[in-house]
Amino acid sequence: MFTAPVNWEFNSGDRVEFNWAPTFERLFLPFEIADNVKLPAGDYRFTRYRAEFETAAKRWWQAEATWWFGSYWSGHADEISADLLFKLAPHFQAGITAEQTFARLPQGNFVARIWALRADYAFSPFFTVANFIQYDNESRNLGWQSRLRWILKPGNDLFLVFNQGWEQNERGGFNFCTAGTRLTGKVQYTFRF
Repeated sequence: MFTAPVNWEFNSGDRVEFNWAPTFERLFLPFEIADNVKLPAGDYRFTRYRAEFETAAKRWWQAEATWWFGSYWSGHADEISADLLFKLAPHFQAGITAEQTFARLPQGNFVARIWALRADYAFSPFFTVANFIQYDNESRNLGWQSRLRWILKPGNDLFLVFNQGWEQNERGGFNFCTAGTRLTGKVQYTFRF
């Protein structure tokens, strides 16, 4: 269940929200939630709380800060995320996101981090390119996705998606090796009758 007992949007467009989310999960098999941290099979009831602040979307710079806290599986965790988005209307927007989870469980403690960058450009309302790059410290994977969308006419779209993955080697730092490359196309056609 997810509730928002406080969700205020101000005349400026800025927003403050507080959430209460009681959660039930059942693991039928042991689950490795992080390196060397394995949750045993069983029922888990925990309650998460979220405090969030977001600036108005009308600004050139848009920011969002979120803090999840409370019980987490068999222990407790704090999840903190921050987003910063820059918009240069009407064609370009770019953003950066950082997320960190600090978990304290009887089975072990861990810190999970995700960093993401995005850059989108709209040549026109019908032709756009979106780029997304993400790294997380648990899988030690770096991934890049570039997506081109061409709307031939409303309802008829052409997509080309390029994915590139890299895995960080044991030395850490900026030592990566290629993990996979893929180019995918999709055509969407709407029949009207």
